[in-house]
Amino acid sequence: MSQDKVDEVLSEVLGYVTRVGDATSQLINVAILFGDNANESVSGRSHRLKNKHKAWGWLNSFIDFAFDENHCERSYLNDVARAAKTLNEAKPKKKPTKKGEA
Repeated sequence: MSQDKVDEVLSEVLGYVTRVGDATSQLINVAILFGDNANESVSGRSHRLKNKHKAWGWLNSFIDFAFDENHCERSYLNDVARAAKTLNEAKPKKKPTKKGEA
């Protein structure tokens, strides 16, 4: 197997593992932490609320320590990007108008 093919397979596997991790985090956020947004990860929520509630600030610090610096901020930005993509895809497509129509 060529190195390019190995890299492609590894990239696909990593993408799958990342999506499963995101989905698991979203499930934990809603089912265990009683979150009201099913599309928000625990890390993203802890970043969003870190300055509003001390417990979320502690969790944000712990997650960043356990994974890597700024993990929660990146997760929050990923949550926002996914929401924007969903909203953009949901917008109705404008039909082209014929000349002379208003």
